[in-house]
Amino acid sequence: MTIGFADLARSAAAEREISPPSLLALRQLGWSEGTITRHEAETLFMLNRALDHPSGEWADFFVDALCEFVLGASDPPDTCDACEAHWLIGAIDSGGSPITMAELELLVRLVERAGAVPDSVRLYALQQIELAVIEGHGPTRVGGTPGPRHVTGAECRLARRILLASGGRQRAIPGEQAREALLRIAQASEDGANSPEWALLLGDVAGACLGRALSAGENAAEVLAPGR
Repeated sequence: MTIGFADLARSAAAEREISPPSLLALRQLGWSEGTITRHEAETLFMLNRALDHPSGEWADFFVDALCEFVLGASDPPDTCDACEAHWLIGAIDSGGSPITMAELELLVRLVERAGAVPDSVRLYALQQIELAVIEGHGPTRVGGTPGPRHVTGAECRLARRILLASGGRQRAIPGEQAREALLRIAQASEDGANSPEWALLLGDVAGACLGRALSAGENAAEVLAPGR
C-alpha cells in the first residue's frame, strides 16, 4: 500500500469531502502499480462512508476501483469467487445499514461484469431493494422518494440488472432465493403505486426462470413462487 494513498484518504475522510484534485490523486496513486491492494480497497470503503455528499465522479472511481480489485483477486481472474464475495459483503456490512448508492452500484456492476458470480452477491444486492420497498429507506429512497410498499422505476432497473445480467454470453437465470425475495417484494407492493416497469420485470424474470412469459391474467406471485 502506498503511504500517500492512505494519508490522502484519511485526510478526505476527516474533512468528509473529497476535492476533484484529491480524487485524481487517489486514482493515480491507487493504480500506480496497475491495481489496488486489499488494504487500499478497505480504505476506499471507509472513505465512501465518511463522505457527506459523494459526487458522481467519486462513485465512478469507487465502483471501478473495487470492481477491478475483486475481479483481479478472484480465482480465476475476471470472475467473483466465493472468497471475494464473502469479503465484499462483509466490507459493506461493516459500514452499517443502509448501504450507500455507490456500494449498491458496485454490487450490480460486479454482477454485470463478472464471468461468474456467487448467488450470495445477487441476493445481497436484491435484499437492499427489498428493504427499500418494504421499509421505505435505503440508497434508492434518498431525496424524498415517498414511503414504502411500492416499487420505483429506479428500483425496477436495478433489480433487472441484478437478476438478469450476466458477464457471460448466456442470460442469467435467478436462483430460488432470489425468486423468493422477488416474491416478497411483489406481495409487499401488491396494492402500491408501482412503476409500470415492475410488471414487465416480473414477466421477464418468470420467462427466464420457467421458459415462458407471464400469460395475461396469470398471477405474478404464483408464477414466481418456489417450485413452480
